[in-house]
Amino acid sequence: MKIVPLQNFKSTEIADVCILTEGTYPYVTGGVSSWIHQIIGAMPELKFSLLNIGPSSDLKMQIRYQLPENVISLANVFLHDAIIHDNPMPNRKNRKQAYQEILKFHHEIPQHKLGRFQKIFEYLCSPDQRSVNTKEMLASKESWDIIVKLYNEMASDTSFIDYFWTWRFIHIPLFQMLNSEIPRARVYHAVSTGYAGIVGAIAKLKYQSPLILTEHGIYTKERNIEISRSEWIYNETLDQIQAKRTQGFFKEIWMKFFIFLGQLTYEYADEIITLYGGNQELQIRYGARPEKCSVIPNAIKPQVFYPLREKIVHEGTKKVGFVGRVVPIKDVKTFIKACKYVAERYENVEFMILGPTDEDEDYFKECVELVKLLNLGEKLTFFGKVDVRQYYPILDVFVLTSISEGQPLTILEAMAVGVPSVSTRVGACEELICGRTEEDKALGPAGLVTNIGKPNETADAVYQIISNQNLHDQMVKSGYDRVDRYYREEILIEKYLKLYRDYRAKSKIR
Repeated sequence: MKIVPLQNFKSTEIADVCILTEGTYPYVTGGVSSWIHQIIGAMPELKFSLLNIGPSSDLKMQIRYQLPENVISLANVFLHDAIIHDNPMPNRKNRKQAYQEILKFHHEIPQHKLGRFQKIFEYLCSPDQRSVNTKEMLASKESWDIIVKLYNEMASDTSFIDYFWTWRFIHIPLFQMLNSEIPRARVYHAVSTGYAGIVGAIAKLKYQSPLILTEHGIYTKERNIEISRSEWIYNETLDQIQAKRTQGFFKEIWMKFFIFLGQLTYEYADEIITLYGGNQELQIRYGARPEKCSVIPNAIKPQVFYPLREKIVHEGTKKVGFVGRVVPIKDVKTFIKACKYVAERYENVEFMILGPTDEDEDYFKECVELVKLLNLGEKLTFFGKVDVRQYYPILDVFVLTSISEGQPLTILEAMAVGVPSVSTRVGACEELICGRTEEDKALGPAGLVTNIGKPNETADAVYQIISNQNLHDQMVKSGYDRVDRYYREEILIEKYLKLYRDYRAKSKIR
C-alpha cells in the first residue's frame, strides 16, 4: 500500500463527481473509506475529485489508499485553522440588510425554517454579492449586537462570557466552510451531514450542481450521543443548581447546531440515501423529506467466497464463531455467557473468538477471567486478529452480540460462504438476516435475531441451529439467495452510476 503525506493536488479539469468527506477517505481506513474507494475504483469512466474536512493542518496525516487514476484532485479544509477571511465586499450597500437577515436566520433556526440560507450565502459567500466577510462577522459592532441580542433572548440566566465563546467556537469552523475553496464538479456527493453536508449545500448554491447525500451512520444522532457524554463543554461550578442549568444549556446549543447542519443538508440534497430502513426512519425523524429518501445497502463480491464453499466441513464437533474486536461495544461477555449455556446443553461443541484482542486490554483481561470463571477454557479459544475468510468454512454458526452496528459486511460474507448467523437486533442486522422487503423476507431467514445483552436468547438461537440440521440447511440456502439477489457489489455500483449520470445531466456546469 502506498503511503504519502498529507497534500493537496489540483486539476484544471472539472470532475464528474466531487466526494465530500469529514475525517475519512483517504486518510483513515474503515468501512466508509473502503466504500468510497470501492465506488471510485469501479467507475473508471467518471472523473472524481475529493474534498476532505479535517480538524487541523497541524496533524500529521497520511493517505492510506492508493488513489485510483480517475481521482483528478484532492483538497483539504481544516475546521480549526482560524483563517480570518478579509474578502472583498462588492455589495457593501446591503451591509445593514445582511445583518438583519443573519439575525432573522438565527431566530428561525429553532423553528426549522431554513429558507433564508440562500440569502445568507449571497451576503457572506458570493464573490459578486458579498456584503459582509468573515473578518467583519468576527469583529464588527453589528455582529456584537447580534450576539448580545441573542444572549438576552435565549441565555440571560447563564454566563455571557461562556455564551460568547460558545457562539464563537461554533461559528468560526462554520465560516471556514462558507469560505472554503470547493473544486468545481457536475455532481457533489457528501458522505455525511455535518460540515461535509454544509459544504455540499454551499457547492450546490455556488455552482448550481446537484447534491447527493449518503449516510452510513446518522451523523446527528452520533454527535448528540458524543455531546451528551462530553467533558469538554464548559460547566460552571458556582453552585449546584447553576452548574446543572449551565451544563445542560451549553450542550443543548451544540446539539441544536448539529441538528441544524443535518436539516440544512437534507434541505439542499437532491437525493438522501442510507444503508438500511432503520437509518432511513431516523433521517425522516431528523427532518429529511420522505420523497427524497432511498436505501442502497452496502454489498460484497459473493463470487469471491464461492470457492470457500468447497472447503466446508461440518462433521464431528460443532464450531460456533464470534467475529469482531474484543471491545465493550461488541459485548463479547454476552457471547461468552451464551457459550456456557450452549455447552451445558450440547456437549460436542467448540467456541471461537476471531478478532483483535489488543484494542482494549482491560476488557480483554475481563473476558479471559470470565472464561475461566465459567470453566470454558477447554471449549473457548481467543484467536486474535485473523483472516476470518479462512475460518468461515469450518463454522456451523456465526455470532454477533454487538450493542451497536451499522450494516456489518461480515454477516453478508458468512451468508455467501454458507454459515447461518445469530445476531443482536442492532443496525441492519435483522434486515440482513430476515429480509428487508416482503419479497426479500419470502426467501426465509438466514439465521436468528436476539435482543441486546441476553446471553440466554443467544444461546437458545445457537442451540436451535446446531441441533437441527434441516433448519441449518434451510438458512444456508436463504443466505445464498439473499446475498446473490440483493447484496452483490454490481447492484450497488449500478445504482450509484445511474444516480451520477442522471444528476450529471442536470448540472449547470458543462
